[in-house]
Amino acid sequence: MMNVKDIIKCKVVRIEPTFVILSFNNLRGICHISEISDYRINDIHNFFEVNKTYDFLLIEANPTANKYRFSYKRIWPKLLKYHYEIIPTPTDFKNLYEVTMAALKNSLHP
Repeated sequence: MMNVKDIIKCKVVRIEPTFVILSFNNLRGICHISEISDYRINDIHNFFEVNKTYDFLLIEANPTANKYRFSYKRIWPKLLKYHYEIIPTPTDFKNLYEVTMAALKNSLHP
């Protein structure tokens, strides 16, 4: 049983200019170019090769319609413009403080 937010090993079946078609567990899905990286992508072939297997995050599943959408960038933070996610907490600002301090520490001590 696959759930949204599961990391799934998928085989790249075909590469198109704006998306890749993936194969997993005898099913098919897609990863749109917007879910590969936050940065400009000139050629998806720079990221993937046909018939090779990569990890993808399942972001949308509709088994009835046999439609599955995946993200690559969400499990590879270097592909995101902003690496930190603010998570709501009961005190609201506690997480913001921790994320800010971690970012400062990382920038001072790379």
